[in-house]
Amino acid sequence: MVSVGITIAGSLLVVLFTAGVSHGADKPNILFIAADDLGWNDVGFHGSAIKTPVLDKLAQEGVILNRSYVQPLCSPSRSCFMSGRFPFHTGLQHIVIMPELGYGLNLSITTVAQRLKDLGYATHAVGKWHLGFCNKAYTPTERGFDSYFGYYLGAEDYYTHRRAGSVPNDSLGRGSRPVDGLDLHRNSKDTYSNVLTDNGTYSTYAFSREAEAVINSHDTSSGPLYLYMPFQAVHQPLQAPQRFLDMYEHIENKNRRVFSVFQ
Repeated sequence: MVSVGITIAGSLLVVLFTAGVSHGADKPNILFIAADDLGWNDVGFHGSAIKTPVLDKLAQEGVILNRSYVQPLCSPSRSCFMSGRFPFHTGLQHIVIMPELGYGLNLSITTVAQRLKDLGYATHAVGKWHLGFCNKAYTPTERGFDSYFGYYLGAEDYYTHRRAGSVPNDSLGRGSRPVDGLDLHRNSKDTYSNVLTDNGTYSTYAFSREAEAVINSHDTSSGPLYLYMPFQAVHQPLQAPQRFLDMYEHIENKNRRVFSVFQ
């Protein structure tokens, strides 16, 4: 039995799958997918001309939740996902966590992944984090996830997986200087490493590959699976494979044409 709930809340599309495990346990496997900065009218099941056949099928066969509200920003919304609290209760209600900022989701907050670990779940995350990385304690595998593949910030290049930013010139914050670095990581509880082998791989493909590997390698006899999968798309920068751009060549506005491909 597979159940699907789908909603567009604020600037995020969320798809939640639950499926019974094969050995008959009463705890379902959970796949939580989020699309970043997706508009209400940018899916087929809301009447858009943008082609979203898979989402449309999920909406038709599942439940559309259309009374959900979040802030239209990355970090505040993700703090809700992880904590079950409104952003003004997590301290992340104002703006996204920029590269130079030294904070994250408060360490006193228990995440959904930690709760599910207590219930016997294997927990994995693939995709965008954006809940802090200034200290190892703020990163996914210290917040309840067994493994993590993805990036800590936002607005990375879809192919090089690098992120530009700035840092203060001194401890008093007098001026700043530009920085640029790779933001793609593969973490387990004991291992933290930058991923150097996916330069040139479109992030949607890389994240899909990793999610498939997590699902295929999961041992159902050991308990249920929770996979949190926040995609990079459709967040800027606007980048997409040419073969999909060709499908929307009739759209004159370049930005809208690339955005349409993201779906």
